Amino acid sequence: MKYILTLVLIVLSAINIPLNILFMKVQKWYLPMWKKDKIIYFAFLPFYWILVGFTFLFGYPCEKLATMVH
Repeated sequence: MKYILTLVLIVLSAINIPLNILFMKVQKWYLPMWKKDKIIYFAFLPFYWILVGFTFLFGYPCEKLATMVH
């Protein structure tokens, strides 16, 4: 069972790590838009929250599996 969980963890991590890097780059660009340009901020808001959802969708199970495997 531990080997299956490890395999699932590797697959989730292969998706989660680049997704987290993308999220951090987008967040670094997106959050200052509140002060710079409110139209861009609100136009990009749905895409930002979709990215937040995907990051949580892959990140949370990855963290829980990591604690179960170790």
